[in-house]
Amino acid sequence: MATRYRYSIIILFTLITFALFTNKSFCDSLSDLLTSLYGGNGIPVTKVSEKQDASGNIVDVKTSVPVPLDSFQEIQTLNSELNTGKGSFPVSSTGGGFTFQYDSTLEVFTRTTDSLGPIFAERAPTLGKGKLNFGFSYTYIHFSTLEGDDLGNLTSVMPLDEKQKNKNLLYAEFDVDVESNLFSFYGTYGITDRWDISILVPVLQVQLDIDSTSRILNQTKKKGATGKTLGYSFNSQDSVSDSVSGASTGLGDIFLRNKYQLITSQWIDFTPALDIKLQTGDDNEFLGTGRTSIKPFLIFSKNISHFTPHLNLGYEINSGSNGEDRLVYAAGADYAFSRENNYFSVAMDILGNHKIENRDVGNDIVDFSIGFKWSPRPGMLVYANVLTPLNEDGIRADWIPTVGYELNF
Repeated sequence: MATRYRYSIIILFTLITFALFTNKSFCDSLSDLLTSLYGGNGIPVTKVSEKQDASGNIVDVKTSVPVPLDSFQEIQTLNSELNTGKGSFPVSSTGGGFTFQYDSTLEVFTRTTDSLGPIFAERAPTLGKGKLNFGFSYTYIHFSTLEGDDLGNLTSVMPLDEKQKNKNLLYAEFDVDVESNLFSFYGTYGITDRWDISILVPVLQVQLDIDSTSRILNQTKKKGATGKTLGYSFNSQDSVSDSVSGASTGLGDIFLRNKYQLITSQWIDFTPALDIKLQTGDDNEFLGTGRTSIKPFLIFSKNISHFTPHLNLGYEINSGSNGEDRLVYAAGADYAFSRENNYFSVAMDILGNHKIENRDVGNDIVDFSIGFKWSPRPGMLVYANVLTPLNEDGIRADWIPTVGYELNF
């Protein structure tokens, strides 16, 4: 056991050190990547018009009128969601699959729950005095939709001439690919039989690729005095295209958790808890949210033989004035199957959050979580889980798989 503990600490320390010194982006900033398309000056549109010169002759005048990308409503929404949700990720349960209480009569630790617990929610029982839990998980996130629209086929249209809104329409297509590889390292220590403290350290790798093609619809066909077509074009081209890519790797926002079991009764177990998210990830590289948050929350659960329903209710307060405070909730249950010293649990949850200040998008995020935990031997477990969206609000992934491994000492 001492050897496992020593190796776990060495691995954790090495990975954190690696993340701190390898934070690297392969572009100027992922936050500015979208608006850097077409050289960062906007879509290069040329306007041809006529005017009378000093001699009274009619001549063509060619004017460059680059259209900023943030003038497209869809691009405003996408950039806002990318920058608001940057560095956000699902947080694995830090409570551990095994909970214990010291029996002073027998002078041994005895398990206080039959099931191995939820995966993205928390249950009320604590780890046990002097107990240490160490875990690792990997989560893959590939964002695929924005408000239900396919990120691989986002389109936007705007008029180039406000006087003729049905002509000279600038049409832009965007193929946006956003993926994140999340490595989470967490540990929990039981200070007393009722009091746990936890830490979760994330390391993220984020990749963003964007392709765009633009063309003009319903172009005017009027010929000028010199025979040239008046109106808008791309310097005689039918369309213009561009693509940009960027990636970053580094430490994300570290989570700290304080959990104290207040009530243990025949009917309900109740535990208040407090999460603090530190602003340790680089928000310009989508590694952090750029906000420090405090989330007090309440945990209700009860182990009924092999069945454990649970409910988490919290309020997340975020620094800054971006209207990102939210109600957070999780409700579900886990059921344990046991066979001698091997344990197997299935966990299901509805996970959600609601922004207190209404925004254009991303106000309500609701997901369904289903997974399993397996303990091949005492003090060790592995788990796998899938998150799927239950609504279309915000920028979402079709499914988010997670696998993990835990040791209890």
